[in-house]
Amino acid sequence: MKNTVTATAIALCALIASAPVTQAQERRDIPVYREIGLADNAAARRALTDWFATYRDAWAREDSAALAALHTVDTEWINAYARMFQDADTLELFLQERLFPQFDPHVSITEAANMQLISMRLLGDDAAVIHVYTDGNRGPSRTAGESARRTHMHLVLTRTDEGWKAAHTAIMDARR
Repeated sequence: MKNTVTATAIALCALIASAPVTQAQERRDIPVYREIGLADNAAARRALTDWFATYRDAWAREDSAALAALHTVDTEWINAYARMFQDADTLELFLQERLFPQFDPHVSITEAANMQLISMRLLGDDAAVIHVYTDGNRGPSRTAGESARRTHMHLVLTRTDEGWKAAHTAIMDARR
């Protein structure tokens, strides 16, 4: 029995060792921008791009009310420290009273200037996912030897009567 288990373990290790290498991005590497589901929908592409520009500009101005207005009333927003806010009013209060006042306004200006789209994905007619990253100094980098902190934002948007709104946001830091 022992020889059978050992032979099986050796065969399994050999199989794993011969498997093709998966091509994953390194955590701080940024893939080439891509769009999914937007090739035949210029209106949706334009509306999502405009939404992102409005979001980026409101972030640069630290305009908590404008940012909250870009979210659904029942939005879920999870920051890089796993704090969750489950409505637009609570999110606005957090941005206004906690996040933005803790840092010099130039931090938000820099983050907004560095915001880049990684991808936009249209999911049917009324849902989309936007993946954004930025480099900034809202706290130290989690990666030794790097001064800028790379942050990714995944925003799930829904089309409402008022236009596109973020229904869910997940924010995470890129670390090595």
